[in-house]
Amino acid sequence: MALTPNNQRKHARTDSLNLSFFCIDKDDNIMAQGMGRTLNISETGILLETSIQMSPGQSVDMEIALQNDLINARGTVAHSKQAADEEQYHTGIEFSQISNTDMEILKKNL
Repeated sequence: MALTPNNQRKHARTDSLNLSFFCIDKDDNIMAQGMGRTLNISETGILLETSIQMSPGQSVDMEIALQNDLINARGTVAHSKQAADEEQYHTGIEFSQISNTDMEILKKNL
């Protein structure tokens, strides 16, 4: 992927399907859970559309559908804002834990 004036991203993005997520506290207790839609995903993170707003710094465990594969990852919320329709939230999450096997599956689907 070449960097252009319109695309300054370091890693390629791809669309995904749905995912399940669990918001967890510092003691690994589940604080909230739900389903979401992946708006885009890269090697370093994911942009989600969910019905709940998440707080920056919040840890999130995710099971992400990519074509015919499922991958598991943990990440940290970088930002979360209300979408234009005001019923959903767009949340950027940076991956903090993902297995080598799941990373290879992710890279294969980018």
